[in-house]
Amino acid sequence: MLSLERVRQLEEEGYFTCKAEKNRKQYDLIPSVQIYIEYLRKQKENPLLTTMEDEARKLKADADLKEAKAAIENLKKAELEATMHRSEDVEAVITDLAATIRGELLALPGTLAVDMANTTTATECSAIIKAAVNTILNRLTDYNYDKNEFKRRVREREKWMNAQENREETEEETS
Repeated sequence: MLSLERVRQLEEEGYFTCKAEKNRKQYDLIPSVQIYIEYLRKQKENPLLTTMEDEARKLKADADLKEAKAAIENLKKAELEATMHRSEDVEAVITDLAATIRGELLALPGTLAVDMANTTTATECSAIIKAAVNTILNRLTDYNYDKNEFKRRVREREKWMNAQENREETEEETS
């Protein structure tokens, strides 16, 4: 019995052809079976051919693996340099900013209570509220993107991940 992965490999090697219909591949059964039988016969007649194909497949897989590892390392480097950020880090920083905004807005009534009590007109109330809101907005404009905050988060996560890997290795060794 052929696995789906093996069918895909044979297709990549040019043995099978298929038609793509509605996000699915469809193979013509009779020609595919005939091609596969011919493939098995050639394999039996010339085992060296199979070995060369297997070797080529292994080399391609090794190259793909090395390429994937290099891409991962490039992403890690970009993350450590704070030129790229994980979504969870961005979310945490934005959550911190939202908490700061929330705190400023919740403090507004207490900040304005005494000043508002001493006003007599709506115009005065409006001016006081506007000044307080502008003060909050000006403080928020001082909020800056901090590369060091992202770097700290990455280093913290790396320490945690390394500690976890070490624990798993220790557990494997003792098993």
